[in-house]
Amino acid sequence: MEIMAILKAETADYHVKLESLPYFCELIAHRLPLECYVNQLRALSVVHSVLEDQLATSTNQQILSVWNDDLRKLPLLLEDLLFFEPRVCSDNIPSIDSALSMVEKIRLISIERPLSLLGYLYVMEGSTLGNYMHQPDITESYHLGGLNGSQYYAGYKDKVRIHWQQFADKMNRVISTPALYPPIIEGAHETFIGLEKLYRSLFPLKKSNNTFHVARINPEAGNHPIPTDKREIQAALNASNRCWSEYPYYEKRYGKRGKRFSDSDTCWLATLTALDQIALQKQIDWLCRVLAARGMPSLLLESLLYYLSQELTTAVPENKGLYQKLLISADRLKLNRLKKIEEQIFRNLAEEFDQFVELDMRNEYKKIGFLLVSAVVDENNGIPEALNSLHKWLVDSDRFPDGWIAAVEKTINKATSIVSE
Repeated sequence: MEIMAILKAETADYHVKLESLPYFCELIAHRLPLECYVNQLRALSVVHSVLEDQLATSTNQQILSVWNDDLRKLPLLLEDLLFFEPRVCSDNIPSIDSALSMVEKIRLISIERPLSLLGYLYVMEGSTLGNYMHQPDITESYHLGGLNGSQYYAGYKDKVRIHWQQFADKMNRVISTPALYPPIIEGAHETFIGLEKLYRSLFPLKKSNNTFHVARINPEAGNHPIPTDKREIQAALNASNRCWSEYPYYEKRYGKRGKRFSDSDTCWLATLTALDQIALQKQIDWLCRVLAARGMPSLLLESLLYYLSQELTTAVPENKGLYQKLLISADRLKLNRLKKIEEQIFRNLAEEFDQFVELDMRNEYKKIGFLLVSAVVDENNGIPEALNSLHKWLVDSDRFPDGWIAAVEKTINKATSIVSE
């Protein structure tokens, strides 16, 4: 028997049980509160973000043969959540916790038994059939126009059965050996068990004092703290926006997913102001090392801390004293940087880079010279891979012309010779 037929038989009872849950009964009766629906989207965005990332980055050949980016549902969920953003819907912590429990298992099985990811994918992809049937219920319940707020449920629209058949054919073709079946079946069971717990937490909702969860900012951020004051959250997002605007490299390299992590990290940084200066600095130093080793030189965090302090002070001026701690921390990062290369020489080296590259590239990737010199300093300050992680990306010949690559090498060599003196 083929894998898809076995999966269907193995999970038939789950389908019936899930559809009979109060959440779906209320949805079909058009009585489901909007807050329940929006929190479902938020919880599913957590699950899809991690599942899709694990599938896309897997090294397992069977997974790579089944997965393609057309199967991603996270963009649809984020679009729906953006539509509802102006409306006040508190985050339901129990449903987010259920989603986080699922993604913890997803991350674990991606290492221990990666083929189980295809069981998760089978269930989530199969849900597009039921979702499409429920999409009119959502539109009618919340008086929505067109597909506003229901893109995820609309999914493949009237092509849903065609897509499902294509997915089924691919699964049967790739997973053709019975020896491969058990982990996939196990993954499907786990998915339904996780979804049942998630949907039971979505109706009726349990009231919580926590209005905001980091999943609202970034579905992949896990469970780290963010401010409870909405003004501080907005200030953090403003600071993140300013930093990304100043350094286009961020968006070029890390894209929308990177921006979500920047937003959630900045919200977390805002919570550090509750610590004393020494404890705060330890957290900043840790984050600085992590980011620099991943291609984000310390200058970026330094700039972000300045912006964050400014935005928080503007938003909540009565807490100015707390936010000054971020300025002190930014000044310390700057001091560590300038111990190696004094400020004017640092600036001259960075700006000299622009003289070696074409005008359009200079405008498209402004301030790259500053990042290059900062990375050289970070490496010299004992952060392994700080230079290499940036250098590899900036000398990729598929992305940059020879003149650009030569300018990168020249700037690095000059900066290295100075910090080595």
